[in-house]
Amino acid sequence: MKRIRTFLILTLFLVSMTGSAFAAGANTEQQTAASYLREAGIMVGNETGDMMLDQGLTRAQMAAVLTRIVANPDHVEADSAYYRGQCKFTDVPDWAKVYVGYCAANHLVAGYGNGLYGPSDPVTPAAACTVMLRCLGDVDMEWTYSTACQTAVELGLSSAEALTGAEITRGNMAVLIYRTMAKMGYDIEVSEAPQSATPAGQAISRNDDGSINVPSDGSRYVPQAGDVIRCDDGTNYTITDVRRSDANMFASGPLPELPEPTCDWSLLPQPELPDAEVRHFTIGDSEYMFIRNLYETRRMLYTLYNAIGDNPETWQDGQPVKFPSGNDKVKINLTISADVTPQSFWPWRSEQITELFNSCPPGTYSLEAWNVYKNGVFQYTEYSIYVS
Repeated sequence: MKRIRTFLILTLFLVSMTGSAFAAGANTEQQTAASYLREAGIMVGNETGDMMLDQGLTRAQMAAVLTRIVANPDHVEADSAYYRGQCKFTDVPDWAKVYVGYCAANHLVAGYGNGLYGPSDPVTPAAACTVMLRCLGDVDMEWTYSTACQTAVELGLSSAEALTGAEITRGNMAVLIYRTMAKMGYDIEVSEAPQSATPAGQAISRNDDGSINVPSDGSRYVPQAGDVIRCDDGTNYTITDVRRSDANMFASGPLPELPEPTCDWSLLPQPELPDAEVRHFTIGDSEYMFIRNLYETRRMLYTLYNAIGDNPETWQDGQPVKFPSGNDKVKINLTISADVTPQSFWPWRSEQITELFNSCPPGTYSLEAWNVYKNGVFQYTEYSIYVS
């Protein structure tokens, strides 16, 4: 009974969140997991039945759901003044103080230090995996917060790709919980390997003529020979050869999964991904297409995040170091102005970012990645970074 109760605590990530049936891009395993959890009363949607599988959860919502699951509501209401007083954090909104106070008093949550809780911060994949591994209890391998995602993948609880964002989606969390329940002995049949999932779950869309609109949400588009891409100028461009893409041009093989967190990414700047962009132009007898690669832009961003967390000048005591004024030491843009000359490289080499960062940590870092095609043939993915 205690183990079941512990598991129900962990479903806080998915219970009592507003949101419709299934997100358009949710994969089959997400739908199966969410359906099972909904029927079991573990995961619920909003009044329309929307499960909002592509959305996340804030730390304040987490505290509220935790309280509703583990506490006697009459007790919390009767002692609400006490629990509000137990909320020592200065950034928690009034509505959430009783929940955060209850959870803090019962050692269910902790803050960041300096009186901050981060109520609007998202639940990270590392935090989600940490909780689920604790739920499993006896895990036949050593793990820490920084290796929780890797451990979850090795145990078959999630695909690596589903744990690469700065926050975990409800769809990916549903799969994580579903597979954890299977490990715990619930009567659930799951495949040996989790189904791969894109962070925001947006599928590639096609136009009436069959041409492809490249993803705008940062999910991965793997080009195929014969793909017809809709360009921003309204024309179509046919890809004829992707052999260099398969090997990442001159690299020894396909690119690895996106980096996993080595620090709490939710405490770092959260720049929005730029719009999808497909440039088409002709130079002499050659026809070019440049596709803004948002997935590889995320690779650059996450590599920079970990570089920030690994540098004592920018990360100490579990949080980013700020200037005495309170301003961030590192600012991040995911586009680069045409007025500057960035450093560009290919194929992918993470040290290009980490070494540059460690040479001059404070600053504004502008990042972007582009897939380059010439006469239908994939040439390379160009990574560019500019520091100011």
